[in-house]
Amino acid sequence: MTIVENFARKVLCATALVVGLGTAFLTAPAVAQDAVSPRAADKALIMVARQDPGTLDYVKSILTALRLWIPANVVEPLVFFEADGTVSPGIAETWEISDDGKVYTFNIRAAMFSDGSPVEVADVLFSLNAMKGSPVGSNAAAFDAVKSMAQTGDRQITITLSRASQNFWRGMGDMSGLIQPEAAAGGIATNPIGTGPYRLVEYVSNSNLTFEANPNYWGEAPAIKSVNVRIVTDGTAGLNALAAGEVDAIPVITIDLWEQMVSRELDQTYSLVTYPQVGEPTYAVINQSIDHEVRKAIAMTLDRQQFNDAFGAAWGAENTCTFGLPNMPWYRAESEDTCPYPFDFSGAMQMISDNEFGDIEMEYVSLSDVPDLSLPADVMVPMMQAAGFDVTRNAIDLARYSQLIFAGRPPQFDVTIMSGPGEPTQWACPDPSAAGWSTYCSAAYTEKLTAADSAATDEEYRTLMDEASAILRDDAVIVPLIAKLGVGLLHPKLEGFIEPRLGVAVELSSLRW
Repeated sequence: MTIVENFARKVLCATALVVGLGTAFLTAPAVAQDAVSPRAADKALIMVARQDPGTLDYVKSILTALRLWIPANVVEPLVFFEADGTVSPGIAETWEISDDGKVYTFNIRAAMFSDGSPVEVADVLFSLNAMKGSPVGSNAAAFDAVKSMAQTGDRQITITLSRASQNFWRGMGDMSGLIQPEAAAGGIATNPIGTGPYRLVEYVSNSNLTFEANPNYWGEAPAIKSVNVRIVTDGTAGLNALAAGEVDAIPVITIDLWEQMVSRELDQTYSLVTYPQVGEPTYAVINQSIDHEVRKAIAMTLDRQQFNDAFGAAWGAENTCTFGLPNMPWYRAESEDTCPYPFDFSGAMQMISDNEFGDIEMEYVSLSDVPDLSLPADVMVPMMQAAGFDVTRNAIDLARYSQLIFAGRPPQFDVTIMSGPGEPTQWACPDPSAAGWSTYCSAAYTEKLTAADSAATDEEYRTLMDEASAILRDDAVIVPLIAKLGVGLLHPKLEGFIEPRLGVAVELSSLRW
């Protein structure tokens, strides 16, 4: 058996493992297409979440398990960016932007928070300053160019920037622009208060979140009056509950369940939704201290289609060499034009042999308890070994991985594989001493991102972000493999699902029976 044949056998075994897992749980028949949810008459809904957020403090936490439910439903931003590119009012009823993009004036609507207190300008300023000081980099980054924020009228604030900033404006329609009452800020971790269409009436850790329609909502009352989100960490148990009619929707089906979902034909019985916002790119991360030619050779061993095939759901993932998600204008699918180092196994083997790269001992750190990432590692490590690299896999649990990889300064690994938010700005690293797993310390890349942020027009912004993306691709430190879409299953009678307007938030108010 040749090296390449041996490698192919290993990949097929990995794929078979996923298929085997998927077909082992045919335990609950699916509800009929014309079945009516027992909760429809009460205008109620039960959903499943895979993770407990632990805290509901969206100022300090970036966990997807939190951002799925609280933003847009309980807490609203100043504005909303719609799918068609238009901007709609949120807490700001109207706004004006100066010609030079440096002065923003927001007129705050006369609304009430869900606790009955009125929205005051002081609450808006408090909320924006809280986000400005947030330990979550993406929350605070929107305020990098802000010089001042002040009340300039009875219900008006003016924010002055040192330069035009795309990040600021976009942030006002995202997490950075969320508004809460200053008086209730102390209870945000368990009982966040906002102006959204729903109010949180209960949060029981590792059990559920319960929402009811907000009687003080300024907009149109939602059709669904009560939503219970059950926290079911066992993915198979969640699918079984859906199939049995015990729950109505699982808006986020993690990639480790895709094969099982298809083998059980749940994607045929229920409404399957795919959307980029809750998706994540899966990408290899190579220690930046490793020579560029070695990084290039590693990139050439990666057959993206093998990663896609391993998950067995081509409709839910796209091969790519561009870091980001398909709804980003600079994103590109895999092609000869966008892959500086396309899959070339023979070329990689020759390069490794000619330059004696095989003499370099490398440690590949992978997760042992996160299927989304252990499976890609099952594919990638044999690829590298078959090409001639001396790479040893160190599979560790999430707790240890968090210490070794996430907290490692400088990076304590040679190669690893990750999934995460698809925002290219997360890699900006103006200070090389801050180098870690989530940074890419390239002056050229950081400067290009800064220039994009200062862009005067959307067209200029997109052009500069495309140029930044090219820098990231060419250096082969962050090597994108596939872009996973968000995937969800809804009861066939549940209508109105829309793609998230605010981060990854599942907007409950658009749903109806």
